[in-house]
Amino acid sequence: MQERFDAVTVEECRAFTGAKWHHFGEEALALWVADMDFPIADEIQQAIQKRITHNIGYPQHGGDPELLDAIVDRLSGRFGWQIERKDIMLIPGVVRGLFAGVLALTQPGDGVVTQVPVYPPFLMSIENTGRVVQANPMLQKENTWELDFEQLESLVTPQTRLLMLCNPQNPTGRVFSRAELEKLAEFVLKHDLLVISDELHADLIFDGEHTVFASLSPEMESRTLTLYGPGKTFNLAGLGMGYIISRNPELLARVRKATVGMLPEPNVLSMAGTLAAYTQAQQWEREVVQYLHANRDHLNARLKAELPEVKTAVPEGTYLQLLDFNAYPFAAEAQKVLLAGGVALNEGTAFGKDYKGYVRINFATSRQILDQALDLMVKTVQTKTVQQNA
Repeated sequence: MQERFDAVTVEECRAFTGAKWHHFGEEALALWVADMDFPIADEIQQAIQKRITHNIGYPQHGGDPELLDAIVDRLSGRFGWQIERKDIMLIPGVVRGLFAGVLALTQPGDGVVTQVPVYPPFLMSIENTGRVVQANPMLQKENTWELDFEQLESLVTPQTRLLMLCNPQNPTGRVFSRAELEKLAEFVLKHDLLVISDELHADLIFDGEHTVFASLSPEMESRTLTLYGPGKTFNLAGLGMGYIISRNPELLARVRKATVGMLPEPNVLSMAGTLAAYTQAQQWEREVVQYLHANRDHLNARLKAELPEVKTAVPEGTYLQLLDFNAYPFAAEAQKVLLAGGVALNEGTAFGKDYKGYVRINFATSRQILDQALDLMVKTVQTKTVQQNA
């Protein structure tokens, strides 16, 4: 399988329409938006093709029973979290789950606490629905990012209603420890908050172990909407599949009421593909995580050797990494400078207003493309530095 991942070329990536390789034009190497460049597992392809040969009729209301059982089994076997079919609400993507959860669990003017830097739809789901962002900046330490619990306490107001958590964390790659999550759970109980926990990257772990936030205690289960899905792990973002999971039926009822007529169920092809992913594509999944792990280590070895002024933390999970260019005079325009040099990365301020000078890199690509991009980044930084020092 490694040979198959290694063989991915720029030409192959650009052969099909899609956001990643066409948004910034045909000249830039695309290491930005969070999908992988690898072909999906054969088992998933075959399952989708087989479903097409039958019909594309309406899906079963609530989802195919076999798929619901596969989700239940996966969460139990992988994370030790016991749920039932009735606890799962299928949705066409986790971003919709963020907005649905905010609409269902809060009112306009309510405060919503979240850690920053964070995946942009977290902030959008709060701001665009008339809620108030109560941002808690994480502490950037040597080779890690940490939760600032002291600052967290100072944010709470009488209007605070909700905590939004991203774990594994996008864009820092942190996989929060059980001890950190237990401390966060104490904060939730102390201030009587509800929780939306986005755990979409839970399968992509290199160091440590993923703990489902809701599984910490019955109290957390009763307060939490957990978001999960196959999109990142199996490279199925374009199929549109995610789940809102809660052991509290009242919370799911609130989501359904808040989104009635606006949140369609996933289509039959996404259900067929996801079922195959969970029941047949385990070997592909293991090998892609191994490949990503090796890419992570290769990326960071090159950064340390060739761009030592870039401050960063090696991600414990996800295939995303935040790079701090603030040691350079051009930091405020780092994303534009690198794009002009031929590499498309995410602008840091998308993850929070205070992250100018940061960019996010996606290393879920072939080693040859990753090295081409790093070569261009190093050349661009060296050239820009010489120009500014002249």
